Amino acid sequence: MREPPGIREEDLRACLQNQYGLIPAQFEFLPLGHDYNAGVYHVVDERGSAYLLKATTRPLYEPACLVPAYLRDQGITAIVAPVPTRSGALWTRSVEWTVILYPWISGECSLTGVTDAQWKEVGGIFQRIHQVRLPAAGFESLRNERFDPTEYVQWIQIFETQHLQDQSSTITSRRALLSSWKTHQPTIHAAVSRLQQLAELLQSRTFSYVICHADLHARNLIRDQAGRVFVIDWDEVMLAPKERDFIFIRPPHAEAFFQGYANAKIDWTLLTYYLWERVVQDLIYLAHNIYFRDDWTEETRTQVAQTFHTSLQPDAANLRAAIEASGHLDI
Repeated sequence: MREPPGIREEDLRACLQNQYGLIPAQFEFLPLGHDYNAGVYHVVDERGSAYLLKATTRPLYEPACLVPAYLRDQGITAIVAPVPTRSGALWTRSVEWTVILYPWISGECSLTGVTDAQWKEVGGIFQRIHQVRLPAAGFESLRNERFDPTEYVQWIQIFETQHLQDQSSTITSRRALLSSWKTHQPTIHAAVSRLQQLAELLQSRTFSYVICHADLHARNLIRDQAGRVFVIDWDEVMLAPKERDFIFIRPPHAEAFFQGYANAKIDWTLLTYYLWERVVQDLIYLAHNIYFRDDWTEETRTQVAQTFHTSLQPDAANLRAAIEASGHLDI
């Protein structure tokens, strides 16, 4: 169960009134998502208009607001973009928290239940997104793909050097993490080695870069009661080859998606790199939060330690997808 973040409800209510001119009649924390540095809320104002409010302590990545707003302005109505403040800003601040308000889309965003027709629609949406070109100015902070896994490699090396042999910890979740890491260390090292190998190959090539959502999966697709699909959560948006958005496009819905995308040709070297990158990113994210997040309850850290262990099992979805994609390569 997700815990509410550390920001007071009265501060958020005051922010909504001062910055957006909204007086909340209903205000409910939603225990959703895997970003433990953020919280989301369902807000209904006195006029009956509904919103989703997000509060986060993460440093603001401005393109996460700027890009979806721009795409929406280009007529891609399936994009959920921030609601502007009274001054026209796409975000605001409350104490040390960044606050972003979105229109509320009533619908479903579970990992299951997306129909083939909806996946085909999503394919068409992303073909349009990938065709949009950004203006020369205003998006300078948007990340560009560099195929550089150096930070991942260094994090893992430092963690193993400084913590892996730690026998003194009395915290159950930490001990579980270290035990699982040692068990799966050959898999971890193989994943990093594969990622480095593919990065070196890709750094020598050139590609067409497009706007990538970079975290396209069913939980970031809201399906309303009319069956329409809306794309949410642009926190990872970047310029990259189109394959960056294909990481989670897998059977049984891949065929429908690519029908909507007009049967895009896949560069398997790129897609395989991104799949191995996701495996490495996930294990670092989970390990970091288990070992270094003192603001979490031990119950939460223990649950995440189990997720870490499960993510490195041979039948884990992301690991299996990376291994299967590697079979398409000659290297």
